[in-house]
Amino acid sequence: MQSPPENRAERCERISNTQDPLEASCYYTYRQSESRSINEKAEHLLMKKQLRIVAGENIPYVEEAVQGLGDLILLPGRSIRSVDLHDTNILLIRSITPVNEALLKNTPVEFVGSASAGTDHIDTAYLQSQNIGFASASGSNANSVAEYVIAALLLLANQQHFSLEGKTIGIVGVGNIGKLVQHKTKALGMRPILNDPFLAETGQIDHRSLEETLGCDVVTVHTPLTTDGPYPTHHLFNEHTLKWLKPTTIFINAARGEVVDTQALLDAITHQQIGPTIIDVWEDEPAINWDLFQAVTLGTPHIAGHSLDGKANGTFMIYAALCKHLGVEPSWNPTQVLPPPIVPLFEIPANPSSNQEAIREVVTQCYDIQADYHRMQALLASPPHERPPLFDALRKNYPIRREYHRTTVKLAKRMSQLRKIVAELGFSTIGGEN
Repeated sequence: MQSPPENRAERCERISNTQDPLEASCYYTYRQSESRSINEKAEHLLMKKQLRIVAGENIPYVEEAVQGLGDLILLPGRSIRSVDLHDTNILLIRSITPVNEALLKNTPVEFVGSASAGTDHIDTAYLQSQNIGFASASGSNANSVAEYVIAALLLLANQQHFSLEGKTIGIVGVGNIGKLVQHKTKALGMRPILNDPFLAETGQIDHRSLEETLGCDVVTVHTPLTTDGPYPTHHLFNEHTLKWLKPTTIFINAARGEVVDTQALLDAITHQQIGPTIIDVWEDEPAINWDLFQAVTLGTPHIAGHSLDGKANGTFMIYAALCKHLGVEPSWNPTQVLPPPIVPLFEIPANPSSNQEAIREVVTQCYDIQADYHRMQALLASPPHERPPLFDALRKNYPIRREYHRTTVKLAKRMSQLRKIVAELGFSTIGGEN
């Protein structure tokens, strides 16, 4: 006998137990035509209790996401204080808001959602001790950061006239981001060397020592920031370990600023103990060390993970977790609000000078990383005491940047090798003339 159709409560329970946000997103997209109205959802919530939600103003689409779930108050992330939360049930933030006992004690906050991948700004032990629900957006912007690394390498290779093919790249931290960097750089013909002691214990990777990894032609850092445990990463790169880099090594940090000892890195650059340096994250943001910025080859204001797709994914992940916490069925997902791609189609000329140059042109059309560097350089014209809020403003008002998969690349059918590389980097491809 055919099973009776699910009622709304049963559907809510099934979706609230969904662990994979991508699976959930597909389901919600499928259901979009029959999703509940905002008024119906609000009525459902009012039967329980009216919620007050405080959210960081830099979380994209948060107003659309939580509409109908409660009263929303938007505040600057760096200035959220305990007094702001005295009657708040839900707190939604990004990585610039430290969440700990000092912030939450004597508040009614029952759920914290962080629309960013890292959790070093969250006292998770305190949240657990107080039975406060928590969700982060691990992996939401991993592809954005990996694309940042690719854009940086292609720019540098073009400026300094070298080929990426055949070069070794040491990847320190092989989580969501590191795995994508491994895949994409391998597509460019590079040879990844992996370092991640946690994964080494499980045998998931061909783990190499940190010293061997730092001996590569390129070293890129993708570890979380930790200060305890068997493998703390705070100042993992210090006066001692930076000496393992070759004077020609390209060094990239798109993880956390505190993973690198600022003074040690500045000394290594000043004494030419290290090659080109690309830094996206800084100690003591937004009051960063501007001497280091002026010394690096390319510096950006902590925006590697700031693709619109990545940020929208982060919002969706904490929204879905919030709905699960509340026991309501989600009815919003980013596909409803994301704008069309800026570069929907790019055609590679019939006879590019090289595959690497053709790829660089495609990538630059989607993401001009040098423009981010120039925007940060412009802050040097302001007095030092004015720069911290300007640094934050660059992040808050970041231009729309879409990920590679939003662009289709058209190229001749005979360019099979180039087509494979472009596809491995994440672009869609279509064939042109032979």
